[in-house]
Amino acid sequence: MQAIDFHCDTLSRLREAEREGRPQSFSHNDFHIDLDKLKRGGYLMQCFAAFVYLGDRECSPLASALEQIDIFYRIMDQYPDAIRQVRNCEDLEQARREGKIGAMLTVEEGGACLGSIGVLNTLYRLGVRIMTLTWNFENELAYPNRMPGRVPGIVKSEAETEHGLKEKGFAFVEEMERLGMIVDVSHLSDAGFWDVARHAARPFIASHSNARAVCGHVRNLTDDMLRAVAEKGGITGINYCAAFLDGREDEENCFGTVAQMADHIEHIRQVGGLDMIALGSDFDGIGDNLELKDCSMVPLLADELHRRHYSDDAIEQIFSGNALRLFRDTLR
Repeated sequence: MQAIDFHCDTLSRLREAEREGRPQSFSHNDFHIDLDKLKRGGYLMQCFAAFVYLGDRECSPLASALEQIDIFYRIMDQYPDAIRQVRNCEDLEQARREGKIGAMLTVEEGGACLGSIGVLNTLYRLGVRIMTLTWNFENELAYPNRMPGRVPGIVKSEAETEHGLKEKGFAFVEEMERLGMIVDVSHLSDAGFWDVARHAARPFIASHSNARAVCGHVRNLTDDMLRAVAEKGGITGINYCAAFLDGREDEENCFGTVAQMADHIEHIRQVGGLDMIALGSDFDGIGDNLELKDCSMVPLLADELHRRHYSDDAIEQIFSGNALRLFRDTLR
């Protein structure tokens, strides 16, 4: 069962290790994702996010993104027989024919663009095909949902329902759709989500978000949101983060299991349909309190879905088929 994962933070982990003078190999490391683990997990493609932390006073948002994109290109150059950059559906099919793993660049934090459409276009030329409009900070484009940090009671944080996209955010959505770059609403405020849902002309995604009805974290989507994503032909990537799976109050005591992941999948299937479900692990951006210790273990989720009487075809849809359909509908 081949997998396509819409979100990981491995590039930022590699960048952090380099900046601290302890560079890690992409071939084999102690992160959630490396080349060996991707092969053992049976991956067709991994999306690699350039994650930008706007609170970093030592590096500009754009420089942070570009440094991670540089790491991505170094990986492509170092392992040409094993991994191939994907900019469009043809690239992914070529990777499949060659027996290579596809790799797609994404950006997590629209603030990396510094409010500039020109920067957005440049990131597209570099191969970025998905971008979240925000992370956990307000930026030039929009407001995120309120995230008080890793403290007990985080699940009860209130969603931001008043402040959504800014004028520049609407312009970015239009330009991203014109380019063929996928708009990602993970981390976006509830008000911003509905701005995108009303304004978008093409499918949009929540690359790494679960069902709020199953776990009440504000990073998850309400049933109405799930329906809106489905109606636009988008997808929701199941996030493996324990706090987004496990409904307990204290995040420190949460533990993410494949059974919980299957619970979210089943709820989303009932609300929005099987066609909108994909994988969005958030690996290397989340803790280790997980049953899926790294990407090589993703077949355990397929095993759990088999136990729940999901057919091989249905599991293939979740693992890769829905993602492939989305790419055919959006990428240019």
